[in-house]
Amino acid sequence: MENVHTEEVHKLNYDFLADRKVKDVFSKVDYFLRSGVHIQREHPKPEEMFRFIERNFESLHSYYSNLFQLQLTKGGEEQLNRYYFLDFEDENNRSKIPPDHRYRKYLETEHIIIGMLFFKMYRLDANIELDSVSDFIQLLFTEYEEEKKGLFKLIASAKTDKSTDYVDKEVIKEIKDAFDEFEKLGWIAWINEEKSKFKYMPSFERLRKKYQSQIMSIDELIQKLENEN
Repeated sequence: MENVHTEEVHKLNYDFLADRKVKDVFSKVDYFLRSGVHIQREHPKPEEMFRFIERNFESLHSYYSNLFQLQLTKGGEEQLNRYYFLDFEDENNRSKIPPDHRYRKYLETEHIIIGMLFFKMYRLDANIELDSVSDFIQLLFTEYEEEKKGLFKLIASAKTDKSTDYVDKEVIKEIKDAFDEFEKLGWIAWINEEKSKFKYMPSFERLRKKYQSQIMSIDELIQKLENEN
């Protein structure tokens, strides 16, 4: 039986291991993918990680499928907005990577809601100039009164002290934390070290695809989640 297993292993052909850049790039690619990062041409750097996956997609797909039963997935309709990620659709899939090889937890519910609010403002309401956390906060506080109220209540109810009424500074911190998480996932890219400006990345579309109906009725969703907590 041991010889049969050895023969099967030798039949597996992971061509990416012969890539000229494998020693320089693969460890970074593997780390980011296991961390839940979406790798695209512009983010995260270096761009060579994206090009490495482009060249070796089929071989890398087989590697993660055979060894971890996970799907290396290609997103984006065209090459310009292409991105790659390991599909952690549920905890059963994620648990197939041993705990000491996993690097990230899921987004908190309140961070998902903040992402949905941002997507609604940016895409659905056509605020395409929205490129900073401060602009998002200002727009939320001045033009989205109901959404702001619901977000305050939702964040407060998600914390240990259920009776706490969140104030502006606490919600602002939660929003900043959410955008830091979006950057770690590769959904946005900071333009400067001060994190005052960001660029929207193609992979943010994953949130739209998964929560499209909820985004269209974000007010009702916030109210429902608030009542459940």
